[in-house]
Order: sequence, then structure tokens, then C-alpha cells
Amino acid sequence: MTRVLIAFLCWQASLVSAAPLAVQRVEDSREPKSSALFQAARNPAPAARRAAFRAMGRIQSAAYLDALLAGLKDRDAAVRLEAVFSLGQLSMAEPSLDAQLQKRAGREVAGLLAGKNVPLRAAVLEALGKLGGPGTERVAYWHLSDPDASIRGEAALALFRLRYLKRITSYSPGTISRLLANFSDPDPAARWKAIYAFTRWPEPAAKDSLAVAAMGTELWGRLFAIRALGELRKEAPAEILERALADPFDQVRAEAVRALGLAGRCDLLGDAVFQDPSPHVRAAAADALGADGAKELAYRLKPLLSEESTLVRGQALLAAGKLMGEEAAALLSKERTNPDWWVRSRAFMASGSLPSARTELEAAVKDPDPRIGGAALEALAQSNGPGLDPILDSILSDPASTLELRGIAADAAGERKSPALSSALAKAWGNSQGREWSEVRDSIKKAVEEIAKSHPEAPAVVLPPVAPETYRAPEWLGRAGASASVVLKTGRGEIEIVLSPEAPMHGAAFLDGVRKGRYDKTPWHRIVTNFVVQGGDPRGSGWGDAGFSLRDEISPLRFDRGMVGMPKAGKDTCGCQLFVTLVPTPHLDGRFTVFGQVVRGMEVVDSLEPGDLILGASLK
Repeated sequence: MTRVLIAFLCWQASLVSAAPLAVQRVEDSREPKSSALFQAARNPAPAARRAAFRAMGRIQSAAYLDALLAGLKDRDAAVRLEAVFSLGQLSMAEPSLDAQLQKRAGREVAGLLAGKNVPLRAAVLEALGKLGGPGTERVAYWHLSDPDASIRGEAALALFRLRYLKRITSYSPGTISRLLANFSDPDPAARWKAIYAFTRWPEPAAKDSLAVAAMGTELWGRLFAIRALGELRKEAPAEILERALADPFDQVRAEAVRALGLAGRCDLLGDAVFQDPSPHVRAAAADALGADGAKELAYRLKPLLSEESTLVRGQALLAAGKLMGEEAAALLSKERTNPDWWVRSRAFMASGSLPSARTELEAAVKDPDPRIGGAALEALAQSNGPGLDPILDSILSDPASTLELRGIAADAAGERKSPALSSALAKAWGNSQGREWSEVRDSIKKAVEEIAKSHPEAPAVVLPPVAPETYRAPEWLGRAGASASVVLKTGRGEIEIVLSPEAPMHGAAFLDGVRKGRYDKTPWHRIVTNFVVQGGDPRGSGWGDAGFSLRDEISPLRFDRGMVGMPKAGKDTCGCQLFVTLVPTPHLDGRFTVFGQVVRGMEVVDSLEPGDLILGASLK
């Protein structure tokens, strides 16, 4: 009997130790209906059941719905939490669950709100914000008054997700009223989350409350209130935005500058804005002038056009192209030879509206630096002038065209909807077989669909199916990548990142790249004020990768300030690039993988300029 018991305990222990790797293998292979996952979901070990449910949510197959619903009744609270999160992720698939399955899932998930487990109730609200369905808005509305501050905050974000994911088209008057009341919530996080619910669309009824919140004491509350006011455009209270120009935090000042540009009130931007110590604020001023469109304010660009900051100078060039027209021709011609690729690319992009630059733009499409060629092609596409179709045709038909040019040409073809490009798109499809062309293939397919919709009389273009890739387990499957620290050295200082155990494959692949020197001398190619900095692309353009694709490892981790995520061009297309969030960005939650966090050097991240290099990366 003792031998039998020992054997049973050994067998059980082997299940606990083996399940995570076995489950990870199934998860990575994206098996839509795996008996191994169903078995793991019934494993005696809670850790194995959690791993199974996490995998089901990442695979996003409706075949796992019943198993996840059963997980809502698991005896282990952490397992129930995992099942709730994964049910929310199941509804994020494309295409999503059908309406009946989504309704069923939402109903059963909502049933857990009656308990006293605060983390579980918060997870339920997050999942309901993704699932949607009848009555979901009302459920979130009631929880805006919950005694627990974290639940009130989650209810506000759930309402934001319902609208952002188009589960609802607008907030009810009652929801708006309750959200506005929460602008005075005693908890700072609950306050800014209620304000955040208005940051993506204009809501005139919130105008007065947002104006008060813009003068509040909490940083994120002020920033998101000003962002929401910017959505009101010309109806925004200019006097409130003008006061925010003196805010002690540059993030708020930059947001106020942007909002004034959207409101068409750049006349309120004083000298202090154009001399602000933060390049983000000065760059926002250039953007605002371009958005405002007031040509009489073009003189304000003069000090920005001679800036040492590449971020400011590049954005000022874009604004000059909009405001000055041919008066900017000489300046843009000079900057099109600037040794800095970022400034040069912006000069080409700004030249799209200048007839005098047409010949040079067409020649620049063939520049050996694809970042310059891509910028020139974007400028030509945006100008939408005569003779564009032959240029796009040539690029799309050429099997040797660069990834950047082919992708931009496909996007432009979709915008033009010209049947004359159908044949070239079919050729581009044939020339775009292979893993590295997935994003371009999506653009080509979309362009063909747009042409068919706009010209039903034109001959149909049939794109042959792409042969599915044979799945091969990546070399770092099962490697430990979590909890390691990586230091990125830049010319502005060091950035230390601690990797997360929630994304072991991303962590292991990142560490592998660090050891191989993959990140050395790669640029920060994308800097977006009050959003992210992005880098690590070996091509330096945002179109590159390291020759592999990582499966998404989305977890309940949130994109707060300083989180490190992985850019992608669609589901399961992550690679070697990375981005760092500059402010909380809830719209990324549940959509992108968090694989680390900056624990030292956020002031360095804040100071990065386009084109700055990762001089080297090393393990700490």
C-alpha cells in the first residue's frame, strides 16, 4: 500500500513539473483543440490548471469555451482568476465569438461579481469590458459606486473598453453622469480611470467636469482630462488649456499644446512654449501649428527649424510643409540632404505637397536607405498627384522591392482603390510568400478587397492561398527568461529592464538577442510624446525583425508607465523590437504582450530622441 501511495505521489509530482512545459508547447503551436490542454485543465495541481487556462486564452479558440466556463467554478481562487481573464481574451479574437457564445460567457462571468474576492471581481469587470453583451454597460455602471476603490477604477476601464472595442456605440446619460461624479473620487487611480473613459471621443456633456479635472492635483488625472478636452476640438475651453501650459510636468504641458492645436487656438501659445526645456513640448508645438493650419503663425516655426533636437526639428519640418507651401521649398531641399536620417526623412515627407519637389521625391524612392525611400513614397502617396499609379505599379510588381516600399505601396493602393493596380497587387502577392511578409500580405489583401468594393464591374482578382508554415518549436522553448535584468546603454544614460515571468518566451528570446549582440547599434526609430518610445529593429525602420515570430503571451499585466512591450503587425507576429510606455496606456491592455518593466532609467527613456542608438545591451 505504501508503494502504491508513493507511486501515486511521484506520478502527481511529475504532472506538476511536466505540465507547464507541455502546456507551453501546445500554447506556442496554437492547437485549436488540444486534448493535452483539456487534460491539464483537470490536473490536480492548481499551477497546471492555471497554465492550461492561460494557454486557452492565448490560443483564442472557441473550442475551449466550455473548459474555461467550467474553470469559473474551480476550487482554487487563482485558477478562477485565470479562467476569467482568458474568457475575456477569447472574445478579443478575430473573428470573435459569435453573439450567442459571447452572451453566454458574459452572463456566467458576471455571476462571479456577487462574491467578496476583490481581485476576482476586478478581473470580471475587465473581462466584461472585452466581452460586451446585453446589460454589460449597466453592470459596469453599478460598480462605479462600489465601496472598493479598485473596483470603481475597473468599472470605469470596463466602460472604456466597451466603447473602444465597439461593444457599445456610446455611453448612456446615466453612465456619463456617474463617471463624471467619479472625477471627485477620493482614490487617485479611480479618478484618472474615470477621466480616461472620455479620452478617445468627444463628449460635450463632460466638458465642464473635464475642465475642473484639468486643474486637479493628480498628474494622470490632469493629463487625461486635457487629452479628453482636446477631443472637443473647437469646443474645448481654451482658457483652461492655456493655464495648463504652465503645469510643472512636461507631459501635461505637451498635452495642453496638442489640445490647443486641435482647438485651432495656437495663437495662445506664448514664447515660453517654444523655449520649453522639454523637446516633447516643443515638438508638440510644431505639431499643433501644423494641425491648427493658421498660416499667419508660420513664423513661430523659425526657432524650431534650427533645433538640435531631431524630434523637434523633424516635426517642425512637417509643419512647415503644411503652413508655408512653396515658401518652404528651399529649406526642405536643404534638409533633404541632412546627414541625420530622421530629419532627412521628415524633410521628404514634408515635401509631398510641393510640385517643385516632385522629381526629387520620385528619385528618392530608390534611395539605398529604405527609411528615406519609404518617406519619399509616403509623401507621393499623400499628395495623391498624377502619375502615382505607375510608381506604385512598378514597386508592387518588382520582386526586389524592399519590405518598406512594398508595404507602403500596398497601403497606398488600398487608399486609391484603382483597378489599374490590381495586376500589380497580384504580382506583389506572389512575390510576398514567406514569414517575413505577413504584414505586407495583409495590406495587399486589404487593397484588393477595397478595389473590389469600389469597382464591382472590374475583373475579380483571386489571390491564391498562402501555404501554411510548418510549425517548429522555437529554440528557446522552456528556457528561463524571467526575472533577469538587462541594461540598455544609450548616449543619454542606462535603462535597466527586469523581465516578467508572465512572458517566458519573449524573455528568453530577448535574452538570446542580448547575448548575440542583436540590439547593439540599433536605433530608437519611433518616439511618440505621451505614448511610447520604440526601438530594437535591425532594419531601423520599424519594418524589421530578427527572422522569427513570437506568439503573443498576453497576461493580466497592465501597460502602466515604464512597461516594456513587444510591437507586432497582427496576432502572433512579435519579433525582436520593443517599446516602453511613457504614460499609462489602458487601450493596449489585453492586446499586446508585456514582457518587462523599466526599474531604472525612466528619465533616460523620457529624454530619447529619434535616431538615438542602443549602444549596447548586456545582462546585469
